[in-house]
Amino acid sequence: MNNITLLYFGSFNPFHIGHAAIAKFVAELPWVDELCFVLSPKNPLKESNCLQDATMRWNDLQRVVEKLQKETPIKISATDIEFNLQPPLYTYNTLERLKELFPDKKFALLMGGDNIAIIEKWYKGLEIVEKYPVLVYPRKGFDTEALCKKYGAIFVDAPQIDVSSTQIRNLENEGKDASHLRY
Repeated sequence: MNNITLLYFGSFNPFHIGHAAIAKFVAELPWVDELCFVLSPKNPLKESNCLQDATMRWNDLQRVVEKLQKETPIKISATDIEFNLQPPLYTYNTLERLKELFPDKKFALLMGGDNIAIIEKWYKGLEIVEKYPVLVYPRKGFDTEALCKKYGAIFVDAPQIDVSSTQIRNLENEGKDASHLRY
């Protein structure tokens, strides 16, 4: 693999230090030329009642990209392509649209072990792992290496930081400070 644009899909609700640690780790891989965050306004497999406004998340992601650009050796970008696609927003459809828009780019996906564990529930999930390189970082509670072998994905031993967007939202809903977990 060479000259890869690695796509990191997510709701980033909110973006946190774990997301940043993974982004910085993959930015050091020699064959990754660009890391592009793909902000999903609504994940079809998750409830949306706890989602912050998509425009607010997009604005925050722009701030994150600026900060990461100063800290990583590769190009960091973000796209709001899913804001302009017809729902439901399936990763497969987004990938196909990106291929149409950028036929000269080689795309790969970055996901956690929790996502590869449910890839068969995704719309055309098995086609995704057949058509695109999929890099998978470990997530607590999942045998990520075994899942990578099962689906032909690439295990990346990125750092595991025990933080989640849900945890941040819960702390903040309780009136507690979670700023140290945000990026």
